[in-house]
Amino acid sequence: MLKDYNARLKTAVLGAHNRKLAVKRGTLAISVVETTPVVWQGRLLRFEWVRPDNRVCPFPEHPGVETGCYRFTDMGEELKGNCGIHWPDFAFDHSFGCCYNNPDDGKMYVFGTRGGGNGRYIDAFVSSDLVHWEEHEALSFPEDMGTFNTSVCRGDGKYIMAIEIGGTHPAVGSPFTCVFAQSEDLVRWEMLDMMKYSYSRDRYTACPMIRFYDGMYYIINLESAPMHRWLPYIVRTPDFVEFEIGLVNPVMYPSEEDRQPALPGKFTPEQLEYINSCPNNNNSDYDTCEYNGKTIILYSWGNQWGREFLAMAEYDGGEEEYLKSFFE
Repeated sequence: MLKDYNARLKTAVLGAHNRKLAVKRGTLAISVVETTPVVWQGRLLRFEWVRPDNRVCPFPEHPGVETGCYRFTDMGEELKGNCGIHWPDFAFDHSFGCCYNNPDDGKMYVFGTRGGGNGRYIDAFVSSDLVHWEEHEALSFPEDMGTFNTSVCRGDGKYIMAIEIGGTHPAVGSPFTCVFAQSEDLVRWEMLDMMKYSYSRDRYTACPMIRFYDGMYYIINLESAPMHRWLPYIVRTPDFVEFEIGLVNPVMYPSEEDRQPALPGKFTPEQLEYINSCPNNNNSDYDTCEYNGKTIILYSWGNQWGREFLAMAEYDGGEEEYLKSFFE
């Protein structure tokens, strides 16, 4: 096994200069994080957690919000220069959400922590039009555990949710840790044994994104690095017990390309000064979708202390090809 891994690693390193890479397109928004790109009825949308305004940002994207909530933005129109096209806010007093467009029933499913971060309950919201939402309690957790980011995919016969947990519970280990739940209908969920199925209790592993291809679950987690940095790493697993680390990691590094405006003319001179003066030591909250033959990537950058920005990258190929490329 080690010999095979070393051979694959050598091949990956030698071929790294020929590898097709994602291209950073730059900043889309100020103080918008925890987003999910999604295709809905042929349109490219962005699911957003709208954070309360009591944060360190002089340019709130959504002023007047007292408690966290969710909304969808028409990102396809935004990229054409038609900014500000949103569906109504919903799920007030919720945070750290994600979404899943179910092709089987044509409905959008949204999942997120009730209250602020570190909440003990994850709720599910279901809609056929992004306006009217049904709410269901999906999961509850022990008192010594809190939940943060989530991600959902259709897996091997069931839907799987990856959940970032913190707290003092033994399943957490070194905060943060990723655990997993399963469902047959996206509404009723059950946790997998958190002490057996997790990634990874020995170090910081936060804000997971999960996808399933050819019997393998691909997970991109945020990991802490020296010198106050946070970087996204990719692993894959068939069973949530044994994990294979990608041969090419981290997935992305902070760089000056993060700062460039993705939408010319959107930002004022004051906003551009705010963007350009911020330290950049993380690429986090990574999430993807496939649209028109490309992989759309959304991620956050900034100082991890409240000055944060939403940015976009693109990979010229499908999501499956992109995720598998880190292991070839």
